[in-house]
Amino acid sequence: MNEMCRWTAIETAAQLRAGKVSVREVVSAHLARAHAVNPRLNALPAILDEEALARADELDAGGDRSALLFGLPVTIKINIDQKGTVNSNGIPALAGNVANEDSPLVTNMRRDGAVFIARTNTPEFSLRWFTSNPLHGVTKNPWDETLTPGGSSGGASSSVAAGVGVIAHGNDLGGSLRYPAYCCGIASIRPSLGRVPAFNPSLKGARPPITQQMSVQGPIARSVGDLRLALRSMASRDSRDPLWCAAQSSGRMRDKVSLRIGMVVNAFDRNDDPEVIRAVEIASQGLKAAGHCIEPCTPPQMQHAAKVWGQLLSTETELLSLPFMREVGSPQLNRSFEGYKAVYGVTDLAGYMFAMQERLRLQWEWARFFDDYDLLLMPASGALPFENDLDFKHPDAIPDMLKAQEYLFVVNVLGLPAVPVPPHVAQRAPCGVQLVAPMHDDWFCLDVAEALEREIGRPVEGLAFG
Repeated sequence: MNEMCRWTAIETAAQLRAGKVSVREVVSAHLARAHAVNPRLNALPAILDEEALARADELDAGGDRSALLFGLPVTIKINIDQKGTVNSNGIPALAGNVANEDSPLVTNMRRDGAVFIARTNTPEFSLRWFTSNPLHGVTKNPWDETLTPGGSSGGASSSVAAGVGVIAHGNDLGGSLRYPAYCCGIASIRPSLGRVPAFNPSLKGARPPITQQMSVQGPIARSVGDLRLALRSMASRDSRDPLWCAAQSSGRMRDKVSLRIGMVVNAFDRNDDPEVIRAVEIASQGLKAAGHCIEPCTPPQMQHAAKVWGQLLSTETELLSLPFMREVGSPQLNRSFEGYKAVYGVTDLAGYMFAMQERLRLQWEWARFFDDYDLLLMPASGALPFENDLDFKHPDAIPDMLKAQEYLFVVNVLGLPAVPVPPHVAQRAPCGVQLVAPMHDDWFCLDVAEALEREIGRPVEGLAFG
């Protein structure tokens, strides 16, 4: 493998700006890596050789070397619009849905000098913690092919963990940025609600209301510093998203040398895997070494928050998406959704409105919680990465699977920023944690996560780079 594919985004940017390598050299190395690993991982439905090399030559000939992402190879998930490529969302019926224009974050990254080298795989409707669909098949985890690479941004996590691109795009409605990063031993950030503008020009009509309130766009990368670089570009304003928000961080890092960080494990009515608890302990020690105070705590109503997430999303999907899912979705997908629905149920209008009211009350409770604690350290999942396509192979496992993922759901229903960090390699794959920050404290959360990464290092890359 070309050594350039081991560089972080920050290292690659420095080499490009200094003129030590050309954009074509970097892009060619990553395209070669994509072709080398994709037959095994099946993470990339489309590798954009011709387009990427033409863009590389354009930047080498007269690109702005001071641009934020000048010459950096980037991948984009197949569920958002990128001009001239297919946005299928993993659905065979949308195999011909070629985008006529870019979505906002693609516009932002293209303007900042990024080179789009490939499109990454997602499950049908981007609704699972696994990445397989009838159109493009099953994506594998580069650490262990029997395990999920996560979902729904599993193609993004699998490929960037294996050295394809320096930044990958993903989105997160129920953990779809954080869980893939968790499974593949890399980093991500689920930004605050509204931080990154979201809009698909090819979509007829607006996104459903709960999806708008709980889904975000964001980056996946091999280091926390790379996330900051990517987020700065992705988060630029775009008038196509009226919910875009440029709120500043609270500034709590400016006045403190030592932060008060809450820590929680076994927060739900199941015991977390011992390796998961070990990962939290390692992260806790790293944060202490960075000078912070770690205290066990009880955040407000986590079980209830996870239930509100499930009830809202299950009801919205049943009412607004299920007819189309039944028409074009696979039997396995529809069976899985019935399994999810059996856990959370579908409510009536009064129940839906009450759940919305509860969501706002929970956000208020958590805002008060963060008056006492600067950050929260907790698992990203209560279980080690699942067997690939577990929900399809063993539908009876769905309730336990959902229980393990409740740490993810809490963050989505509250709209908070969260950064997963992988401090531990357990058995066959990495095992990570997430740092959760107050609303709009995205940059603060990245600062603390980067300090943690400096203390504990990153997982052994050789396993994923093999």
